[in-house]
Amino acid sequence: MRALVDLDVAYTTPLDAEALWDYLAARVIAGVEECDPLTYRRAVHLPGGPGVLVLRRSGDQVRAGAVLSAAADAGAARELALRTIDAAADPAAVLDGLGAHPWLGELVRTRPGLRAPRHPGTFEVALRAVLAQQVSLRAARTVTARVVQAAGTALPAPVGSLTHLFPTPVQVLSLADDGAALAMPASRRRAVLALAEAAAAGLGDTGGDSAAGDPDAVEQALLALPGIGPWTAQYVRMRALDDPDAFCGTDLVLRRTAERLSGAPLDPTGAEFAPWRTYAAHHLWRAAQLARR
Repeated sequence: MRALVDLDVAYTTPLDAEALWDYLAARVIAGVEECDPLTYRRAVHLPGGPGVLVLRRSGDQVRAGAVLSAAADAGAARELALRTIDAAADPAAVLDGLGAHPWLGELVRTRPGLRAPRHPGTFEVALRAVLAQQVSLRAARTVTARVVQAAGTALPAPVGSLTHLFPTPVQVLSLADDGAALAMPASRRRAVLALAEAAAAGLGDTGGDSAAGDPDAVEQALLALPGIGPWTAQYVRMRALDDPDAFCGTDLVLRRTAERLSGAPLDPTGAEFAPWRTYAAHHLWRAAQLARR
């Protein structure tokens, strides 16, 4: 791969880089990603071959670069960087929509630059969500890393601790008879393989690194698969399909945080936060994360 090239990632300030880094660091998948207090790297599929996306933080400023297989991939890498940091967000519009909310508003006014980070590709987001069902975040990272090592394409040479690309649907399907790589409850194993089969057949983005597919159609296709419910479908809308109004209303942490702040049960649809439910969810998750420190 080529030397690091700079990428122009313009965004509207403010951007809460601390929260962005905390999100990325908490979900690092060994072999695909690495994160330290100032730098985040991840291996990515690009049209001309594998690449490595590099984000660097300085205060609340974020710069991006990439290690590429082909110089022509700089534009595709830039789009990935922009989506990773949710550069298209309009903080003023979110503040206008949620800042006056009776109990969430204070969180929004305090952190107007909070973003909704994305992961590359509909299939990757959905698979990570399925593998995280009913386990801790740490356990989910462990099992996902095992799948990556077993099925993902190896980089031509390691870049730091990065060794593999996230597997494609077809590569995950190759693990159907691998009891070690898919060591998990039978119901979750069925969900993983059904998801991979549907993605290989054309569900959303089947292995690249960008958002694809109509959100409503992708959601309905996901809900038709075994072991995938509304939480996962909404999470995919949020993390892969760039929907600013998705809401994982059955999420336990989200519900408990909302009830602590409001003193009342949360409407699982999050209707009171529309059309900015994705950002409302992120403010609630961030509040819970900070409360645990």
